[in-house]
Amino acid sequence: MLDLHVDFIIQQRLFGYDARKKHRPLLSGQPLFWHSDLPRLQDAAFVGACLGIHYFPWESPRGWTEMHKQIDYLDAIAEADPGTMRVRRPEDWVTAREQGKLGISPGVEGAHMLGGVIERVEELARRDPTYMTLAHFSKNSAATPSMGRGANERDGLTGFGKELVSELERHGIFVDVAHVNTPGVLDVCAQATRPVLCTHTGLKGQHDHARNISDDEIDAIRETGGLIGVMFAPCFMADSLRADTRCVLDHLEYVLDRAGPEHVAIGSDLDGWLPTIPSDMRDCKDAWRVADGLLARGHEQAIVDKITHLNALRLLSGGAAT
Repeated sequence: MLDLHVDFIIQQRLFGYDARKKHRPLLSGQPLFWHSDLPRLQDAAFVGACLGIHYFPWESPRGWTEMHKQIDYLDAIAEADPGTMRVRRPEDWVTAREQGKLGISPGVEGAHMLGGVIERVEELARRDPTYMTLAHFSKNSAATPSMGRGANERDGLTGFGKELVSELERHGIFVDVAHVNTPGVLDVCAQATRPVLCTHTGLKGQHDHARNISDDEIDAIRETGGLIGVMFAPCFMADSLRADTRCVLDHLEYVLDRAGPEHVAIGSDLDGWLPTIPSDMRDCKDAWRVADGLLARGHEQAIVDKITHLNALRLLSGGAAT
């Protein structure tokens, strides 16, 4: 599996969580975090993971500093762990897989960490992130969220937001529209010259929730050649916090039917302070249930492989993966 969004870095900053240590899984449907670490991702044969970089969802000078500290930690654990490879160039995703290593890279979750300073994109690019998410539960200088502080379905990208999309693309950083409201997503896709990511989401057509994306957004992301990563979050995807892996399968099939097999991926949001993960999962080592569930529903192995890793590997590697 190549997971577009895993969040254990923030647990290290908040609680001293050691991502190099294999932690024991706790309860089925384990709430909040304790879902993953490098050894467990490796045990589960993950091809790679984009690791979320966070700061409290408002603009503050401390956000920029904290972003760098979290990327420093990511770099340090990749350097220290022989089974892990820090992805710095697109082709590194393929190299890591060929060498049997876990590829990891930062995904910066929220343009609020830029503090409205467009020149910081060039410095950010030197840290080799895979993507930047334009909003995270709070309105900022670039975009408006679909839920959270300042959320509405009225405001699209700001002028700064449109400039930011161009700068991110110019520096080879994917634009991620997870958490962004519908007008903002459509603005990004109308402007984009590269594939757009929605790294971790659910689908409104399957379960109507503000956090999820609409059919129009699916269509727009598909038209850019982008990817939609489905999360492991019953709170956004089903009527019950105790929903099992079937809710993930339902959302994956919804994107598959709407956008086609080239535009579906996994963006679990494990460790992302979810109230629960699917009730038949304890941690990342249970991610196999997704692939097995898709096969049990009659999908061919080739399609399942695209969903679980090949689509993400192809896109993130710039087509180097075959």
